[in-house]
Amino acid sequence: MFLGRKEVTGLDIGTSAVKLVELKHTRKGYELKNLGESLLPEEAIVNKVIKKRDAVVDAIAGLVDELKLRNKNVAISIAGHGVIIKKVSLPKMSEKELKEAIPWELEQYIPQGVEEVSYDFQILPGETPEGNMDVLIVAAKKDVTNEYVAVVSEAGLNPVVVDVDVFALENMFEFNYPEVNGTVALVNIGASITNVNIVGEGVSVFTRDITVGGNQLTELIQKEFGVDYEEAERMKRSIGGVAQISPDLDRILRDFTDLVCGEIKKTLDFFVKTLWRDGIERIMIGGGCSKIPYIRETLGGLVDSEVEVFNPFKNVFCGLDFDPEYIKDIAPKMGVAVGLALRKPGE
Repeated sequence: MFLGRKEVTGLDIGTSAVKLVELKHTRKGYELKNLGESLLPEEAIVNKVIKKRDAVVDAIAGLVDELKLRNKNVAISIAGHGVIIKKVSLPKMSEKELKEAIPWELEQYIPQGVEEVSYDFQILPGETPEGNMDVLIVAAKKDVTNEYVAVVSEAGLNPVVVDVDVFALENMFEFNYPEVNGTVALVNIGASITNVNIVGEGVSVFTRDITVGGNQLTELIQKEFGVDYEEAERMKRSIGGVAQISPDLDRILRDFTDLVCGEIKKTLDFFVKTLWRDGIERIMIGGGCSKIPYIRETLGGLVDSEVEVFNPFKNVFCGLDFDPEYIKDIAPKMGVAVGLALRKPGE
């Protein structure tokens, strides 16, 4: 069915850009084969819902042509309001009984009806103090999933894996940081959504998509400087060090940083107070906005945890065909795409 290929290409369809990563599995591990991104026009995707179908198709197809991509089997992911992730505690039962019980559990979270979503589940290791088992249920609205699949297919690709952003992040983390133990919060700060996946003892124990991201910074720049969307995006992408920016832009960056880090802290506080009393030992951040000045320092000052920027290519051999400076610059944005590229058909 998959033409003998073991790898899939990771395709991260974000709000502001389409990112692609192709890895090759060798005897020594994974090697980077293809890498790139294509920017999307304003409001092509809003809150992870595709609004300008042709623009998204063109961006994907253009990137595929530019990179001369041969492996057209891709893994994609979705996030936002179209995805529901719940961990439920259920009495121990057989897998057959569990399959029958899951739709009843989902009904209380899906007002439009279970038939309107695609869902899957996974039994988590261990058991609760009451002797029950924890089950992770993931459901995605069919209309959202179908739209993404259709757009990717129209661009000439074959979507063989549909994942969720937060789990692609977890996949990237497990591959690149096997030595990291304890409770770790993976935070991917994107254009419209910040993905949070808290991993404890090697298992995802809490996930949440926060509807805050780089688009708010773009809007602040537009209002402050009276520029259009394209110019505001250009200004945002050109931000280097704090010493290189004007006092007005510096003030905007601090306001934006306070907003994003405040929302992340609220999510982490909720988790610690209600679900996990041992606290979070490390926070690993990524996404395009993780490079914005003050983010790492501000978040570190708000939480009692070590904060670092993750590197999706830490355990990937990048070779001589890729400029190390380019890899270093683009790496924080590629967490989801790398996690997708590590998937296998049928997962």
